[in-house]
Amino acid sequence: MSEVGELTQTPLQKVWIPHASNRLHQRRGSAVPQFTNSPTMVILVGLPARGKTYISKKLTHYLNWIGISTKDNQEAMHIRRQCALAALKDVHTYLSREEGQVAVFDATNTTRERRNMILQFARDHGYKGVCEEMSYEEIQAHHPEEFALRDQDKYRYRYPKGESYEDLVQRLEPVIMELERQENVLVICHQAVMRCLLAYFLDKSAEELPYLKCPLHTVLKLTPVAYGCQVESIFLNVEAVNTHRERPQNVDVTREPEEALGTVPPHY
Repeated sequence: MSEVGELTQTPLQKVWIPHASNRLHQRRGSAVPQFTNSPTMVILVGLPARGKTYISKKLTHYLNWIGISTKDNQEAMHIRRQCALAALKDVHTYLSREEGQVAVFDATNTTRERRNMILQFARDHGYKGVCEEMSYEEIQAHHPEEFALRDQDKYRYRYPKGESYEDLVQRLEPVIMELERQENVLVICHQAVMRCLLAYFLDKSAEELPYLKCPLHTVLKLTPVAYGCQVESIFLNVEAVNTHRERPQNVDVTREPEEALGTVPPHY
């Protein structure tokens, strides 16, 4: 008998008891592990992208392996995906029919499948930059004025519905502050992000930043030294085209296409 005011807890007990079915009675010696306090429901709680789904699948596999009948809720995952699709359709309705300007899609979006679904949805409905996925030649052919304006100030220029290097630098400021506090960090990123990081650690100006050379499939190793960083390029031996384009001399909107594309490297 516990004293008044004392908190007691009954531990979760696991015992091995014979199964009462006729089928198992016919198999002498058979037994199935069961929880004494079954049925039991396990609920996972936590922040997004912390491994809840991974743990649930591991736990389900283990319990089934030792003979305890267990099932994770695949039906709920299907329902969750359908809810995401319904929310995306609502986004499309708001932006296309109700003349909305900004729609916030609030969801975890932690799996590749979910992110690919959202990206494909955005592309199918035109929610992307005007010049996204276009080559230099295609931009010059379809948007020659935009191509010239970008050459005039590549650091501050924004493609329609796009982002400038200046915007990207602002987004990367907290990342850089975190990198300053860490050691031996591997950053996997796009070329534009790499240029912004290099410009910071190598003390390059805003005018130099957009033209820093960042070859594809190459590791740039930065080692702090007394007055900056030492840069070592490590090529990963993966065939890739040259994407670096120097600033052309003529950046006027009225220039000829040949002048605009004169510094475009061969990439076919």
